[in-house]
Amino acid sequence: MYKDVRLFLENNRIQYDSDRDKIIIKNVNDLEKGKALKLFYDENVYDIKFDEGIKYENGKKGEIFIFPSGEKLTIFLVLKKNYFVKSVYKYINKFIDKDTLMKEIGLFIESEVGKKYQADLTSLLDKLENKDKSVEELIINNEDEYQRVFDLLINNETFLEIDSHMSSLELMLLITYYIYAPCTPKIDQDLFNDLVKVAENYDHALENIWRLGMNFDDLGYDFSLLEDFFVKTKDIHYLGEYMGGIRQADEESVTNKIIATKDKEFIKNILHNDYLCDILHEEYINKLKEYLNS
Repeated sequence: MYKDVRLFLENNRIQYDSDRDKIIIKNVNDLEKGKALKLFYDENVYDIKFDEGIKYENGKKGEIFIFPSGEKLTIFLVLKKNYFVKSVYKYINKFIDKDTLMKEIGLFIESEVGKKYQADLTSLLDKLENKDKSVEELIINNEDEYQRVFDLLINNETFLEIDSHMSSLELMLLITYYIYAPCTPKIDQDLFNDLVKVAENYDHALENIWRLGMNFDDLGYDFSLLEDFFVKTKDIHYLGEYMGGIRQADEESVTNKIIATKDKEFIKNILHNDYLCDILHEEYINKLKEYLNS
């Protein structure tokens, strides 16, 4: 159920049991003593709580280091409103099927924050289940089922209410949870720019801004802010990921901005990077070389 909550001991993923709004490690004593568990979770849809006495330290956003004691560790997941929006987003992008969607909606209804929407979402579940249709009708109309569910979701009162109050940060986190989704929100250039600016001032900025580029690539948006960011940070790896992974990356514009930094050490690092040199066309490599030798 909780694919967006992961536990690691060093580089080894730890398996856990789940029970509604909590995840449980039953045999803490089997873990290597003295080493912290690292919890990764989607902070856009969960708050995390522990039993009293559990020692932990917050890392970057969406990361917690846990120092378990005793025989059993219980981690409580406090669902936020955006849990439901994310479930809708996952279904629309075909990351989950209808059965999983319905289970997640049921879990949301049982949560403290979801109780407010119980009547509307219970009605939605009945409509999703399509109880009034025979098995034969469901099989015949199976090709239309995705669109039927899609329409129910995006016109649902609870979805429209929560979605309309999402902040730029919350929207950015929803989108960048995935490297790429085929059905991204339809937003204007100003809001796209806001998402980039919010991501720039948040943890995991390099990864999140690259993911914004991946999700909105070739959809008609101006990526000037992305170019500025990846040149300004001078991170060779992510500059390469941007130039190599984003179809609309503008080599001429990025090359000019690199030269405008007047940082010859930065340019030298670019020219020594095989991946970037394979991506850039010869005329832009030569342009960088000319500036380096000037």
